[in-house]
Amino acid sequence: MLGSHEPVVFTHTVEGLLLALKGRLEGPLRAKLKAVGLDLDLRLESAYPNAQWQQMLLLGAEELFPNVPMPRAKWMLGERFISGYFQTNMGRALKGVLKMLGPARALERTSRNLASGSNFLHVEVERLADTDYRIKANDGGPHPEFLGAICHFGTMATGVKGLTTVVESRSGIAATYRARW
Repeated sequence: MLGSHEPVVFTHTVEGLLLALKGRLEGPLRAKLKAVGLDLDLRLESAYPNAQWQQMLLLGAEELFPNVPMPRAKWMLGERFISGYFQTNMGRALKGVLKMLGPARALERTSRNLASGSNFLHVEVERLADTDYRIKANDGGPHPEFLGAICHFGTMATGVKGLTTVVESRSGIAATYRARW
């Protein structure tokens, strides 16, 4: 049983990753995921510890992008994750809301949107100009590009043109991103 204060990600977040890994979940990856606590022969748990989640992300990035440096592989996994997540019930609802909000309001809601996927991720969004935002996350993980890609491709769902999102800085696992269009 998970402790009430243990950092966890929720089922629909793991479902998004599994959809990103579609077509690769048999063979060696299946066994590797089971070894880190994700047994695909069983029903998904309601939540998974963040440490396990980080291992799942690493395995997914290694499987999908074996010859790509890990920071870039995590960005590319983040793009596939958003695509998969938008196929879940929760993701379909969020995508509809994002389209209605537009990029500025969607970014301003980033904290709320990301909070639905875990119990530990805290995000502050600072509007620097009409089309320039700084996003500070308390936990960007060991490779903050994954979360940066989630912010980027989630915002892209609004229909925004010319969006760039970069990891501006990091301190330990905390990360700061810059999104502009």
